[in-house]
Amino acid sequence: MASSEIEVVASTELKADHHQNNNQVAITDVFSASAYGDFQKLRKYVEEDGASVSRTDGDGYFALQWAALNNFADIAQYILQHGGDVNATDNNKQAALHWAAVRGSIAVADVLLQNGARVEVADVNGYRVNYQFFL
Repeated sequence: MASSEIEVVASTELKADHHQNNNQVAITDVFSASAYGDFQKLRKYVEEDGASVSRTDGDGYFALQWAALNNFADIAQYILQHGGDVNATDNNKQAALHWAAVRGSIAVADVLLQNGARVEVADVNGYRVNYQFFL
């Protein structure tokens, strides 16, 4: 996964940025709520507004991938309980487990594996997740 494709930001930095300057980070959809760990907004979008967690954003990425990248296990579990596909892949054939592996998001990887994430799936470059890293 090229660094230009996905910006890796620590979850504590994301939460701090969101809370310190609410005007800079606009939580406007299920994708940003998942990326920034805003569980309350995610629930509002899904349960009140009827937003889908099984569709991709404008760049072809799933909310579950954003939660996985930033190690938000509670968000990932919620997405899976509300229709998210644990093995859905983006345009690079990467699933949420690939994104969790890139960040070392062990808590999310555990949620994904418990919900049937396939470790044998290769992305467009042939990369597979080394699940032993998570053991």
